This record gives sequence, C-alpha cells and structure tokens, in this order.
Amino acid sequence: MNEEQKRDYLERYKRAKEEGEPFFPDVIFKDALVGLLVLVLLVGLSYFVGAPLEEQADPADTTYTPRPEWYFLFLFQLLKYFPGELEVIGVFVIPTIVLAVLFVLPFLDRTRFRHPLDHPWVTGVTTVLVIGIALLTYLSVREAPPPAEASGGDPIAALYVANCAPCHGSAVQVPPGTNLHEVIAQGGHREGMPAWSADLTSDEIDALAGFIASPGGSRLFTEYCAACHEGPELVAGDPIELRLALDLAADYPRHRGLDVPNWNEMLTQQQRTDLLNFLVAPDGQRLFAINCSSCHGSSVAFQGGEQELRQTIEEGGRHLSMPAWRGRLETAQLELLANYVVDPLENPGGEALFRDNCSTCHGVLVPRADTVDDARSIILFGGSHEIMPVWGSVLTDQQLDALVSYTLDAARGTTTQVGQLLFSENCAICHGEFGEGGVNPTRAGDVIAPISTAEYLRTRDDTTLRAIIARGQPNFGMSPFSSAFGGPLDEDEVDAIVAFIRSWEANPPVDLPPEINVAAVALSGDDIFDDLCAQCHGLDGAGTIGPSLIDASFQSSNTDQQIFQAINLGHGASAMIGWGEILTAEQIDQLVGHIRRLARLSTPQPAGGPPSFAADILPIFQRQCAACHGALGGWDGSTYESVMNTGNNAPVILPGDPDNSLLAQKLLNTQEIGGMMPVSGPLSDADIQLILDWITAGAEDN
Repeated sequence: MNEEQKRDYLERYKRAKEEGEPFFPDVIFKDALVGLLVLVLLVGLSYFVGAPLEEQADPADTTYTPRPEWYFLFLFQLLKYFPGELEVIGVFVIPTIVLAVLFVLPFLDRTRFRHPLDHPWVTGVTTVLVIGIALLTYLSVREAPPPAEASGGDPIAALYVANCAPCHGSAVQVPPGTNLHEVIAQGGHREGMPAWSADLTSDEIDALAGFIASPGGSRLFTEYCAACHEGPELVAGDPIELRLALDLAADYPRHRGLDVPNWNEMLTQQQRTDLLNFLVAPDGQRLFAINCSSCHGSSVAFQGGEQELRQTIEEGGRHLSMPAWRGRLETAQLELLANYVVDPLENPGGEALFRDNCSTCHGVLVPRADTVDDARSIILFGGSHEIMPVWGSVLTDQQLDALVSYTLDAARGTTTQVGQLLFSENCAICHGEFGEGGVNPTRAGDVIAPISTAEYLRTRDDTTLRAIIARGQPNFGMSPFSSAFGGPLDEDEVDAIVAFIRSWEANPPVDLPPEINVAAVALSGDDIFDDLCAQCHGLDGAGTIGPSLIDASFQSSNTDQQIFQAINLGHGASAMIGWGEILTAEQIDQLVGHIRRLARLSTPQPAGGPPSFAADILPIFQRQCAACHGALGGWDGSTYESVMNTGNNAPVILPGDPDNSLLAQKLLNTQEIGGMMPVSGPLSDADIQLILDWITAGAEDN
C-alpha cells in the first residue's frame, strides 16, 4: 500500500466512522446470521453424528470405570496432588485464586495497544493457565485408572501347594520332635524327597515349616482345598469369590460337573470363618494363628514391653511358673491327675479335675509328660515347666517383628482385634464381612459399594471414616453409631472400627464390587423389620440397643398413628432416623402391623412351669449371643451341650445355683472375670429373669 492508497483508506474510514453503522438491523442481522449458521451446524452434527451417550448406569457392573468429561479432566487431575485434608486447596483455594486473577487483570493492565506483546502480564498469566490446563488434561488422559490391587492371599499356602501338595497331598503327618526346617532343606533320600535348599530360601523354608504344622485356617486350606487346586489360584485369589464357592458348592460355575461336597454341611461356621480370615489376615495375625493359638487361644495375657516379649518368643524355653499342688489336692486326686496328663484317653476321670484346677492357665491343651512319675513330680512341686518352642530359630526377623506387634495389640485388647469384633456386630450386616458391600437393605434397588477396596481406602482419611460412622448417613439408611449422636458406641469403639477398616489398606480383600442380585431386596413389612429394625429392637421386638416394642406400656400408650409417625420422622433423642424418605407409606403401615403382631405373640410363660431351654432360653442365646459366641471361640451358645460345657472358665452355669454361675453374674454385671455381657448393653429384665429361673430350676435340656 503506497501513501496515496493509505490516505484514501484513512479518509474513507474517517467518513464511515462519523456516519456510523446502525445496530438495528445491520449488526443484529449479522449476529442472527452467524447464530443461525451455528445452530444449523449443531443440528446437523446431532442428526448425522449424534452425541456419544453411554448406556444407563448399572451399579452392579464391575467392569465399568467412570471418567469425567474431557473438559473436566484437568480439574480431577489437579485433585490428585491434594489428597485427604489438602483437598480443599485443589477444590476451592486454587480455583478461587485463578478466578480472582482473571477478574482483576483488566484493572491491572490498562494499555491501549492491542498487540499481545504490549500486554505482558495478561499474556503471560493467560499463557501459563492455558499451558497448565493442557498439561493437566494430557496427564489425565495418559494415566490409566488406578489399577486394581489384587489380594495376594497367603503366599506360604501357595508355596505349599506349588511344591509340597503334588506328593504329600492335602496334609503332612509330622512325627513329634521332627526338625521340619532340616527335613525340608536336606530332603529325605530314602523317601525320595529332594533337598529344597537349592530352590527355596531359608525364609521360605521357615515359613513352610510353620505352615505344615499350623492349625486353624491353614490346616483347613490344605485339608479341603489344596488336593484339587494345583496352583496358588485359591490363596492368591479373591476371598469373596472363595466364600461364594463355599456357599454354592457344586452349583459354583467352576465346580459344575465335579464331585464337590456340600461345604456348608462339612464345615462349621467357625471353620468357614477360620478359612476365610486366614486368606486375608495381616501377617502378624496369621503367624499368631499358626504358631501360637493352639496354646494361647486368641491372645496372650502379657504386661511387659516389646523387647521382653520378643525375647520370650525368640528364646522360648521354660517360661511359666506353676504353684506346688502338694497339700491342695488329695493323694488320690494327684495320682488321677498325673495319669490323666500322661494319657487322657485312658483316664477320662481326670478331665473334670484338670478342668477345675488347671484349665485357667492351660486352657484346653493338656500338657504332656513322658511318665507318670514325671507328671506327679511336676504337679507336686510346681516350678517353671511350660516349654515353648524356640521361635527364633524358626521365624525370620520380619516375621518376629510382625508377631510381636500383633501379640502386644491382642494382649491390650485394642485396635484391630476390638475393631473386628465391633465391625462384625454393627457393620457386617450391611457392608459384608470383608466390607465388600451388597444389596442395601434400607433402599429398594440400591447397592452398597465396597469400603475395602484400595481406591476407597486411599481416598478417605480417618477423619472422614470416623465422621461417617459417628454421624451415619441417614439418606442411605445408615443410623449414627456414636453415642454423641444417639448411637450405641463410644469414641474409643468408633476409633477401633476405623483402625480395623484401615488395616485392610495393606492388603485390600476386595478389588471390585461383587455381582449383586438387586432383585433380592426385601419389600414386605415383615422382611424390612427383620433386616432393619431387628438390629436395634431384636427379631422378637423385645429390644436390644433400642427399646422393647412389645412391652405392654409401649403398646398401650401409642396408637397406630403415633407408631407410624415415629417410624416416618424418626426419634431426635436417639439414633433412630426418619424412614419416611426411604420407605413408602404402605411399607410403614406394614411395619406397624408387624409390631402389633409381635406384641400379640409374646405371651408370658404359664405360672408354675419352669422355662424351657429349647423354647425360651436358646432363642435368647441365638438372638443376643450367637454373633460372637460360637463364631469367635470361647463359650458357645448354639446348643445345650456347648452352653453347659464350653468357655475358658467352664462351666459357666451351675445348675440350681444362679448366684455362683458365671453366666448369670455377667448378665447381672456382678462378675469378677471379664466384663458384662452382652457388650452392647444389658438384656431386658424379662430375658434375664427367664435365664435365672431356668438355672434355678436345674438348667435342664427341656
């Protein structure tokens, strides 16, 4: 452009500027034309290309990985760098600062020039933001969803299956006094067993020696599972899948066509629990179950420090002192007891004597003596006599550390041990034994997601877990559990549950949600009461954590409408939530009718007749005690024989003598051993009186 053309252009521009361009219709027409073209383009794309909509969300689909839209990816990527309590920085602080900077930029840079280089602050900040958004989006696209962390199960069981089971089968009979480490390392030439020291490390041989001699879950695994499974697929697999295989037996897909027994009939509930827990237990807990539980039970009463305990375990030897029984027992009793110790099967008459005088320290394990003279001498004069293996020559340093840590925790009755018991009592009914989730019993068609996956535990800190347990989630049908919000647990108990849930993080038992049959949700009033209300009010409505609903005063002082409103709106002074947002009015009506029927069915015992064990006492034990007793060891309240003969301080019932019966003392909170039972709160006065009357009448199996 020469000077003349330039002057002509500026002159025409000046005249056009002086005359101006009318907003209507000229500018409006141009805007409308461009808007119409954009609209036509969008309609054409929608018709010919279509929006990439996905299928309807299915909470039971375990293969789907949710991802945000591409224009939100940078925000979600940003949140990855601010986990836990720092999340507020990525969610609120940084976006607020960015918006504030964009807002004040026009006020900070008022240059009249239009070239980007003439606006260094605006151009620089905008460039940094665009580059940051692009980089975060790229990183989010590049990074795959967090990989599922497979539960490794018990590697030692896998080691046994891979190396020992092909020849030895499901179990190995080891003669007393055998040095298993030496046998495994050097082999047996006459038996054709190779020397494994060239293929296995010393640590692996140590672990195998403990596994072969182990009780409980490991024995059950080798006895019932290893014979058919040639590889480590069971112990390295998903415990949820294993439980499904036990439940379905021959109907399990991989078992079809095979001669598989009914595991529900072959294994007791205790054995099933042992087997499942063995596969997912932390290393210290597994080592305790394998090496220590046969003598010590579930824990050791230890008051010393960590170093002292480690030395005791490592060195073993004679470590317990027994008092001299000379003068305490008659000569005939001493002789009978000595013979019983040497050969219990041939001298059954000494069992009661052993139980009354020795089981406090020895439990159910009868110590061994080579001759009657040796046994008689030990009983007469006492002294240090209990011999513990020298575990320092069997376990590695890492295994000793894990075992010492778990043993101390179990002795103090804290953290995961208490948390596991509380979780099974209060949480497992909805969340499952392993936190695997399942059908939500409080909302039709809803599925509770797993709380034991690596992703869930990695994205929830302890404060969040504690708040969920303490305050509940009423919108999802979860009541508050902290006593501060009307629940049954104190702060220490809530902390114990949090510690137990957090213990899953090292070895998550669940990778993905299990397949759920959503149609299994109960909708009738009777089923809703059994699934939801019975947790607090008992299956018969007699009350446990919550009050009795069949009490005459409750029934007479509340109309059907008042009971309806209590269910619908909840009770502000207790942990009961308002179920009106979860249940329909028809379902609440059915619940009211069910509560009235329970009251009519709860007829008192005829005057003068003793309570019946089968009709009156056993249902109380099953309703109030079976969750722990019968599943976790110790006293078992599932049958008459177990009620009368089991327990660490058996017998707990003395027929005709309720004052000196330990069970009655624990129900009345007058005991000197342990604490009151149940731990969730006392039984109703009517239930306690029934049990006391039954004991007074002779505690018969009537």
